[in-house]
Amino acid sequence: MLRSRNLWLLILTLLLCPAPLLAQRQAPPGMFKDLDDEILGDALVIHGKQLFIDDYVIGELQGVQKTLNQPVKHPQNPVLKRDRPSDGFATDYGTVVFDPKDRRFKMWYQILQGTAKEGASHQYLVGFATSADGIHWEKPITNQQAANNHIVMEPPERFLGGPGVMIDDRDENPQRRFKMMYVANPEAKPSSLSTRIAYSADGIHWKQEPANPVIPFSDTQIAPYWDQRLGRYVAHLRFGPPNTRVVSRIESADFLHWSPKVTVLRKTKLDAPLSTEFYTMTGVPYEGVYIGLLNTYNYETISPIPADKQWWDRVNNQLVFSRNGVTWQRVVKNGVISPSELKDDRDWKTEAEQATFLPYGAADDAWDWGQVYPHHPPLVVGDEIRIYYGGTRNRHWLNYHPEPINSGVGLATLRLDGFVSVNAGTDAGTLTTNSLVFFGDTLEINANAEGGSLTVEALDAEGKGIEGFGVSDCTPITTDSVRHVLKWKDNLDCHLLQARPIKLRFHLKNARLYAFEPRIRHNHYLQSYE
Repeated sequence: MLRSRNLWLLILTLLLCPAPLLAQRQAPPGMFKDLDDEILGDALVIHGKQLFIDDYVIGELQGVQKTLNQPVKHPQNPVLKRDRPSDGFATDYGTVVFDPKDRRFKMWYQILQGTAKEGASHQYLVGFATSADGIHWEKPITNQQAANNHIVMEPPERFLGGPGVMIDDRDENPQRRFKMMYVANPEAKPSSLSTRIAYSADGIHWKQEPANPVIPFSDTQIAPYWDQRLGRYVAHLRFGPPNTRVVSRIESADFLHWSPKVTVLRKTKLDAPLSTEFYTMTGVPYEGVYIGLLNTYNYETISPIPADKQWWDRVNNQLVFSRNGVTWQRVVKNGVISPSELKDDRDWKTEAEQATFLPYGAADDAWDWGQVYPHHPPLVVGDEIRIYYGGTRNRHWLNYHPEPINSGVGLATLRLDGFVSVNAGTDAGTLTTNSLVFFGDTLEINANAEGGSLTVEALDAEGKGIEGFGVSDCTPITTDSVRHVLKWKDNLDCHLLQARPIKLRFHLKNARLYAFEPRIRHNHYLQSYE
């Protein structure tokens, strides 16, 4: 009887009080949107991080400046030193990877044995080292038959070096988990120079590809990588034969059969003042775009060096950038420079000097004073980008320029996404994006606003402010973080900005902006609505 009475009371409540219940079943305003080609218009659909190396997402800059940032060299450099006889008289080209299986950093590097005066008669070998933190390195004994020997690859070819190594967990054959490209010159003459490949299950014991040589000629290191977007292995190398210092590109579906070369970087007016040639280049996918490290060889000469031309016969490094992984753009002090701008008349010597990304050592006695060679793709470790590089005290033609010989492997670090930033000083400035469409409920910002501030407002496609997302509604960012979360006073998140053409206007004062990213941080499960 009591149960029946309670049921009737519930029914009576539902009949007499429908408004509150119906209100609960109304969808939150702005939750559901339509999107089609007409609504999208010319807005860019973006996913993932948006960098400022080029102007793809940038509509307008006022009172701010884009700036190329140089990585910071580690105070313990060189982190890998020549400390045993089997290291020979010099080390240079190398590759560093992080192996998630045993959580170790692993390095393969080129060893030059003989003497500095022997030139082409050097014996080139490949050494191996490991590290728990990527800073303090150990050289395990890999050949128990020879004391103090950490050489991992010693085939019959003469002139073996330039190891470019990648870990390939896609390969179903565990004996091919480690893949290497290397240079060999079995006949010790230019016509026998070739790039070859080898495989390993552990990175120590290597087997050469029976069909070698299979890679077109190159006499310097090649750093291969897997391009997930293309579904291909990709590598950059010199044009040739004959040996020519320009950058070409090859790709492969199986790491064995490689496409003919296509030259993707040639010299421009930027290279004329310093007589710059391209020694090598490595590329890597990074946050939906591609980053390249271009080793720039300035004013090759075997003549005596004038006191006021100390930059002659030395190698430093520049940054290059691509959105498709095929065509590349040069990066100067204010970011990417367009091909048409490279035809302008301007002070190209100053532009070239300011385009340096990783410089050789400044002090006369620096171990990397003469040449720096970052030959492998940069590694993302936590919130920093690590760039390992071979460095030498001497100039390129050491036979003709009797500089002290010193060499090793160094480390330089860069803030996550820190290649090019948008900077504002004491006078406030703004960056306004092009019209964008994104999916997500959060905007995450990589910025340093210590001692300053950064706020963001959202505008509609016509440039009018969107209610609730004005600059006065935004909680100012005043600290340094690679993952600031934007907040507006009356909006717990920014899902109301999702899937509609908008522009973002960043207001900066004493701040540096590196990147922004739409993120999905919340669960947007909804009940049924009428």
